[in-house]
Amino acid sequence: MSAQKPIIMYDAPEAASLKTVTSWVSADGRFFGADENLARYCGATHRRCEVNPEHPIYEVNSSCNECRHVRRQAKFAAMPVKDWAGEPLVSFDGDRYFFDEVSLRDYLIDSDIEPADVQLCICEPNYPREIDPEDHFIDDLPEDGEIYDDQPLAAFDLLNEMIRQSQPLSWSEGEFAARLPQSIIDEVTTARAEACEVTP
Repeated sequence: MSAQKPIIMYDAPEAASLKTVTSWVSADGRFFGADENLARYCGATHRRCEVNPEHPIYEVNSSCNECRHVRRQAKFAAMPVKDWAGEPLVSFDGDRYFFDEVSLRDYLIDSDIEPADVQLCICEPNYPREIDPEDHFIDDLPEDGEIYDDQPLAAFDLLNEMIRQSQPLSWSEGEFAARLPQSIIDEVTTARAEACEVTP
């Protein structure tokens, strides 16, 4: 037979006692115990770069833009280079897409960047994914259940066949940096020089 727990009355001195607690408190008054880092994170708005304190300060829920730029440039420098063969292009670390040579050439002519220095990546297509009927209806099927009706299965087969034949839904930055043909670089250089001659 287990021992009976002692009875402690609500107003008895042993029911509760006043203690002094030491805790890190954020600027908005929240307690974090011994976690100084979390208290400072929640109470601060900005912080210094841990890699280089000379960099501009940045918001605590962000990251150092200068360090990010260095990391991204290192990533671009390490990308394998491939001759551009007309595929869609996207500006590295940007959202400027080029789907034809004319729009690319116009952009390069108006840009301040030297054509040989422009950072472009060859895009990869994003195709629609095929649909697994059992995944699609997972909330409606019994546990470990299957679809036995041939009509919806045939419809999914037809839909998936059309999906396999579809065009890309969109394009994303791929793994290759683009090397532009020298002919485009020459055209852009000539067009810029001619524009400078016309400008008074």
